[in-house]
Amino acid sequence: MVIAMLVAVAIGVLLVLLAVDVRTWQTSVSRDDMRFRALPAHRNLWRPQTLLPGDPAGRLLGTGDTMQYRRALQLFWFSRIGRNSQVQEDLPTLRAEAQDALSSEISDGKTAAERASAANLLGVIVVTSPTASNDPSAVTKLLRRATGYFQRATAFDPSNVDAEQNLELALRLRKPGKGRFGRDARSGYGFGRGRGAGLIGSGY
Repeated sequence: MVIAMLVAVAIGVLLVLLAVDVRTWQTSVSRDDMRFRALPAHRNLWRPQTLLPGDPAGRLLGTGDTMQYRRALQLFWFSRIGRNSQVQEDLPTLRAEAQDALSSEISDGKTAAERASAANLLGVIVVTSPTASNDPSAVTKLLRRATGYFQRATAFDPSNVDAEQNLELALRLRKPGKGRFGRDARSGYGFGRGRGAGLIGSGY
């Protein structure tokens, strides 16, 4: 009898702690989504301090896919500003990490909207990649690759206006005589104001 009561109490305590951890995840994600919109390079986003070891609340909520998407977005912004405040990495490394994370999201993203956002941002990274001496042929190749990503983004989510606009710009620049090749011609892609890099939804 005593053992049964102790087991019941232990289970009750675990359930209470689990409920607290679930609430911690919910409030932390909502809070950090707002922080990300205001300051994309903010440190230690989406890392709630849960109570139970092994984070069973996170597994219950299925936070893995959600966090993977958000961290891919933050890696994109690290690549844009050229630094990660949490680690010391050079720009090529930051760009490579962002491309890997976004590529994974294109394949494994939880929703079509997330896959579209990832494809759009990967297209932005590709089209704004540095080229040697602004070689027109190299820029043409970048535009071709970026066009493919923007097309995939619009196929995933036809309502993604940012991808549609970026696709239109890429196709326009690929036409002979349309615009000036090089850095200036590729500077109009939607990333400066967060275009295409916003979070889908607001947590759980």
